[in-house]
Amino acid sequence: MRSAWVATEFKDRALERKLDALTDAGIDWLRETLKVHGWPGHRLVGRSGAAAAWRLIQHADCSLAFQKRCLKLLRDAAARGDVPIQQVAYLTDVVRMREGKKQLYGTKFRKVKGALVPYPIEKEAGVDLRRKEMNLPSLAAYARKIRRTFQPS
Repeated sequence: MRSAWVATEFKDRALERKLDALTDAGIDWLRETLKVHGWPGHRLVGRSGAAAAWRLIQHADCSLAFQKRCLKLLRDAAARGDVPIQQVAYLTDVVRMREGKKQLYGTKFRKVKGALVPYPIEKEAGVDLRRKEMNLPSLAAYARKIRRTFQPS
């Protein structure tokens, strides 16, 4: 549903309302799951369920405090091998940006003069080393993928 909404360039308000309702329900589920089980990693909900929980919290319009709590639990799950370390990088960038800081890993992009470019990156010269530590491709390779996906010729 999110992909369909993105394809409308965020203009389909009916689709946006449906997505918001689904996201709100998902966040309610995630809050309850965290209380009982902690982060819903592979062992608890399988690979697709764990990936869905990560996508949910990364795109949700919820409290920053809740996202920060999720980031801590996600880091712990990654340390146990229960989720891919890449997920930590993406959520770290979301949390940092919401705090008014620059992103660390260059996972978030925006349009500037019609071109997709990364939001500002902390110590950009070291971004590829940080990305490698998180098992992510170089920023240049990722940027090409983002542009092919979201800005086709």
